[in-house]
Amino acid sequence: MKLKSFFKQCHEKEVFKLLSIYIVSAWIILQVLSITWQPLGLPAKSVTFLIILLLLCFPLYIFLIWKFQIASQLNLEIEQEEKETKKSIAFKKMYFSSLGIISSLCVIAVFLIVDKNFSEDSVDELPKIIKSDKIAVLKFGNNTGNPKYDIVSKMASDWIIHGITENHVAQVITQDLVDEYKNILKGKNIEEDETTIVKDYLKPSKIISGNFYLKNGKLLFQAMLIDGKTNKTIISFKPTECDPENPLKCIDDLNESITGYFITKDNKQLMLQETPPKYEAYKYLLEAKYSDNDREYLELLNKAIRADSTYFEPKVLRVAYYYNNQQYSVADSLLKLIKPDSYANKRQLNLLNMHQALLKGDNRTVYKTILKEYEFAPFDLITNKTAMVVALQYVNKPQDVEGIYKTVNMDSMSLQNCTYCIQRIYVNAFADIELGKYAEAIKSIENAKQRDEAKLLNRPLAIAYIRANKVVALEQFLRKIEITSTALETQELWLQSGKEFLLKGEEAKANDYFNRIINSSTENRNPNMVANAYFYKKEYAKAAPVFKEIFKEEPQNTEVLAKLAICYYKNGNLSEAAKSIENLESLRGNYQFGSVDYALAQYYAAAENQPKLFQHLLKAAANGHMYHWKYFKNDPQFIKYSNSKEFEEALNFWK
Repeated sequence: MKLKSFFKQCHEKEVFKLLSIYIVSAWIILQVLSITWQPLGLPAKSVTFLIILLLLCFPLYIFLIWKFQIASQLNLEIEQEEKETKKSIAFKKMYFSSLGIISSLCVIAVFLIVDKNFSEDSVDELPKIIKSDKIAVLKFGNNTGNPKYDIVSKMASDWIIHGITENHVAQVITQDLVDEYKNILKGKNIEEDETTIVKDYLKPSKIISGNFYLKNGKLLFQAMLIDGKTNKTIISFKPTECDPENPLKCIDDLNESITGYFITKDNKQLMLQETPPKYEAYKYLLEAKYSDNDREYLELLNKAIRADSTYFEPKVLRVAYYYNNQQYSVADSLLKLIKPDSYANKRQLNLLNMHQALLKGDNRTVYKTILKEYEFAPFDLITNKTAMVVALQYVNKPQDVEGIYKTVNMDSMSLQNCTYCIQRIYVNAFADIELGKYAEAIKSIENAKQRDEAKLLNRPLAIAYIRANKVVALEQFLRKIEITSTALETQELWLQSGKEFLLKGEEAKANDYFNRIINSSTENRNPNMVANAYFYKKEYAKAAPVFKEIFKEEPQNTEVLAKLAICYYKNGNLSEAAKSIENLESLRGNYQFGSVDYALAQYYAAAENQPKLFQHLLKAAANGHMYHWKYFKNDPQFIKYSNSKEFEEALNFWK
């Protein structure tokens, strides 16, 4: 029988009419009971019992309709026709099939209702939240014994909630929601303590709770972070102390520590201390790392230290700042003030050892310690760049630079907003030049300059062009520099180009670049550039008076003093040369990193005194003198000696 025919016969036999009577009656009874169960003193689940009863009776009612309504009609039809027709058989079959389906649905519905409402693990209609990443912040306990501080309990949780939500750390389950659940449970005559409600019903991933009390006239706040599933303490935050009349200061400090923990927890491997810094301090440090202004960088580091006096990283970076700006005594003084969190913190001790080695000129230890730090944070741009610089300039290992450089992929980085990215390209280019990979150096610099016209990359590009014999490209580049840069920047590249051609033995080409400096207009001529141009042209008589004037302004400049002594020596003024050497010796002291010995090596190279030349050159390397683009084999003053065994010994001192 078709469904349409079945429904038609049900309608004719008034089945739908009888079913509607049951459904409407049941609905009215449910509505009445839902309103009257409390006044009548019935149990809270009375409505639920009635729903179950009505569902179970529904299939029975359908069967009774068949027995007393439909069966009698069918029997009458059979008697009239004297036999049971196919049509009546089909209707009977479909009717009882429908009864079976409805019975099954009613039984399933009853089962679900019973499971939801009568199992031991469920409590009426109280909603349970699926375990999530939410953080529950509970009201702080008032252990002062003074009711006037009760308001501080709520104030503490509200302030911490504000810090978490403002910085988009996570969604928060508040004390108000916990209290609401407590009221619901009490209305159902079920007693639950606060901890059980939070753990079993709200199911946060973490719980922040705490208390405060009075100690020695001070208000002391303590807080801890608890795992919502295991109930184990993840971290106990450092207690904060404040005046009882100003509890907000304690709350604010605690909020900074809690927010700082959540902000830095995903970077735990990069953190230099076991306890997280205050959020404000961490924010200042991040701003400093992205600053390309020296003055602003230092001020931000100082702000980070003021915001959290226990914050280790900005203290170390401040030492590095003064070291890089050649204020070595300041760096040393600040370094001595830094204490590790504990002598079990190997990473902090390693960094302190590195900076101590830097200030002593112990480059072997410097390289060893920076490699340890690099293992901790290979993708940190500052650490990565520092490791590259130390490998190239401190221990003369250009072959180690490429591996460190390639650790960080910079294809998608914006060079305009990344000072450390440019510096890494700069160091890697010089490493390629030292290894004779001139084409690679040129390619990397030209690609970078298409993305950012970084002046820092001008010098290595000029050097790479010359060493790769790309004189046409060099000239095109220098013409552009002359138009777009200052007179001093242009003259510096002319001087560098001249020195590079001297290293290649092409003195005529070198003099061409030196003459460009000498022939510059008077207002654009830089005295230091002019003095060096005369010096490398071997016009010592013209160079001497210019160097003498510079020396008056810079009496501590060992490079100027060495070249002045050489000029005197070459001009036959041996007494003045001797005085200059005495002045050089008098400059020995702390933090000179072999500069005096290197200057003396330059002088004895000009005087062709090889024993003293190599003696001072080796001392310079041993005292921490850098291997740079203008020192050792890159210094034209050592051309005659650069292939000797003794010279190689100085180059390989730290290997």
